[in-house]
Parts: sequence; C-alpha cells; structure tokens
Amino acid sequence: MARIPIIMPKMSMTMTEGEVATWLVKVGDQVNEGDVVAEVMTDKVDMEVESTHSGTLVEIAVEEGMVAVGDPIGYLEGEESGFGDLLGGGAESPAEDPAPEPAAGTAADTDATPDVGGDVPADPPVPGRGEAPSQPQAEPQAEPEPQPEQVAAVPRARGLARELGLDLAGIRGSGPDGLVTVADVEAAGGSPATQPATTAAPPPPPRSVPEPVRAEPAPPAAAAVDAATATAVKRKPVRDRAGLIRAAVARKMIESASVPQFTVWRDIVLDEADGRRQGLSWTTVLLRAYAAALRDVPELLCRWENDAPTPSGPPAVALAVATPGGLMVPVFSEPDTAAARELDAEIKSVVAAVQQGRLDPAYLSVANGSLSNLGGLGVDRFQALVTPPQASVLALGSIKRRPTAVPGGVGVALTLTAGVTIDHRVADGAHAATLLDRFVAHLG
Repeated sequence: MARIPIIMPKMSMTMTEGEVATWLVKVGDQVNEGDVVAEVMTDKVDMEVESTHSGTLVEIAVEEGMVAVGDPIGYLEGEESGFGDLLGGGAESPAEDPAPEPAAGTAADTDATPDVGGDVPADPPVPGRGEAPSQPQAEPQAEPEPQPEQVAAVPRARGLARELGLDLAGIRGSGPDGLVTVADVEAAGGSPATQPATTAAPPPPPRSVPEPVRAEPAPPAAAAVDAATATAVKRKPVRDRAGLIRAAVARKMIESASVPQFTVWRDIVLDEADGRRQGLSWTTVLLRAYAAALRDVPELLCRWENDAPTPSGPPAVALAVATPGGLMVPVFSEPDTAAARELDAEIKSVVAAVQQGRLDPAYLSVANGSLSNLGGLGVDRFQALVTPPQASVLALGSIKRRPTAVPGGVGVALTLTAGVTIDHRVADGAHAATLLDRFVAHLG
C-alpha cells in the first residue's frame, strides 16, 4: 500500500499559502477519490479540499493553521489512482517516500483548484483514440507517457466527466490557464448541464462527508461525525477569515503606496443609458462600458514591469464585492464582449456565491483593471487606490437624480460621479481623462 500525501491546493495564480480550517474526516476513516476531506481558507475564498485518491486517512499533518501551497496537510494509505500526483505532475516513489517531498515549489494544484495540476482521464473509452487501457491505475506507475496528455481540471469536473463518459482532453477549459471547470463539463455534456443548475446546494451530490447541518437520517456513528463536523465548521470564528483578508489587503495597499497615482473625476448624466438598459443591473452596464473604454486606451492596459510599460492583454476587470467576511474581487475577462444579458446573469450568480464566501477558481485570474462602487452605501464620490500590477481603477458613487445645468436654466437628471485613478508611471492624466470620455461614450 502506498503512503499518499493530501496536498494544500493552489486556488489561484497568486496563492502561496492557505489556512487549514476544519477537517471533515478523522484518522482511520475510509476516503474515496473525490471526497471532501477538509476546508481551507485563503485571502480570496473558502474552499473544499477533495481527495485525489482512495484509501484510509492515516495521518493529519496539520490540524489547523497556515500551510504553503504544495505541502502535505495529511496522508492516506491506499493504492495510487490513475491520476497520479496532481500537484507534482508526476508520481514520486509512492510506497517508499513518506517524506513530504512531492512537488516542492511547484505552482500546481489538486482537488478543487486551478493552475498547473492536471490529470489523465481514467475512462477506458476515450473518443477518437481507440485503444485506451482498461487498467488505468497500473499504467501511470509503470510508464510516464500519460503526462504529456494531462488535462488541468477541477476534481468535480473530472468526476462529472467520468459519469457522463466524456474525455477531458476534448473539453475546452474556461478557467485560468485552460482549467476545465464543472460548467465546462456540463456544457460539453449537453442536457446534463441543466441538472446541477437546478440543485440549490453545491454542484456535486454529497458523498461520504456531507455539507454542514445535515437533515437526512444517517447511521448513528456517521450522524455523530456529521454533527461534530457541522459544529466545528460553525464555530470557526469569522474573524479568522476576516483577518486573512485584512492581511491580504494590507499587503496590496503597501504595494499601492509605492505607486505614484493620479485621479480625475467626472459627473456623468445617465438618463439616456437608463432608458436603454432594459432591466440590466447598473453594475453590468458600467462594467461593460469600463472594459470597452480600457480597450480604447491601450496605455491603461499596461503594467509597469522592468522599468517600462508592458501590455497585459485584453480587459480583465476585478469587481470589488463587500462580504460579511471582507472584500472579495472576482475577475471578469473581457466583459465588454459578452452578451449583456448573459453577463448580467453571470455577475449576479458570482456575486451571490461571493456573498457566501465561495468563488469559482475561474474568477481568480489576474486583473488589469478594477471597478469599485460605493454608491449603494450612500457615497457620492471617493478616490480608489490602484492595486498593482493594475494600471487603473474606476470608482463609482451613488446614482441619483440631482440638479443639473440645462440650456436656459437648471433641471434634474440621473447622474453619478466617476473617478479614475491611474498608475502615473504607466500613463498620464490625459489618458485618464480619455478613459472617462470613452466610458461615457460606451454608456451612450
């Protein structure tokens, strides 16, 4: 039997460590591949750690506390699965190396995480390949050839792909670095996509370890474990997560303090935009217009790197969302190219998940602009700070009817005050003014 590490997964490209909050299994428990074994908190999101192998939990290396990405938090004893070591991208000596050496320093992932970690589809029938071996568990240990075919995927996506008989290699991932998410598998599977969407709970059905506060009857021993687990999750102080987020904000603001910044404001009349938005949320309308304006001012799509402005790709806008646990910033890639109603539904779904402390890894990519809106809190105007390596941030105040100069006198119009703060190393005040001008133009 092999001693298999359970690794601290990498949830985003910038994640370097996470905090083990709660174990949902105990030493001696049987764990199946895909079972949720622990909950981990990061400065961006709470996440569930799923086992990539089946076996018996023989050691909890870290009961609670901070762990670097790639380091083990516990160990299983069992047979290596066909996926191998998802963190390191290849298997270390499975049976004879109990030391936590696999994937040291590798920015890879396991469980429900993005980035480098990949897998080899375990289904024997692989479309278009003909002879896939019927014993996938033995092959990765015997020969390293499957590695070039590894596919970066969330474990839940792998499990769903197996259930639907789909080949992950043929599914285009929408997450960071091509990560295949559950939504990608659902889309590739056609009609099954509607089933997860109709379940109000998290997408996968509960396995050996259910979500906290379980109502259905269970065997006495399992019920006791479930109750203890639910109590442990509930008792985890909210301030722990808030402290993590505050520390992350502090690190970014220290970086921001070293950036020379320039802010311009503009009062914008929204009557025409209001008449055309047809039920769309203002967040959707303003986010799309900001992304489109960034595309019109490419200087502000650069970051300061190696003593020069460096292009950072198409618009990727971070949306600041206040939550009970602190500020979270899901990133929307090229929102100006999305259909307005689809983007509106997407934003509402993501914000609802963020309010619960959950966020799909696909929204943890690196942004090149931010949108912060305090209008809902009654703020009319404020200055936001640039978050490196981004070159701009758009600050939006309240939208309300105000006295406005009109030809021949004073009228009332629906207005808001927008402020753009830029990295003055990358661009100048004229670029900020142009960005606001283009922002107004795209609002129409």
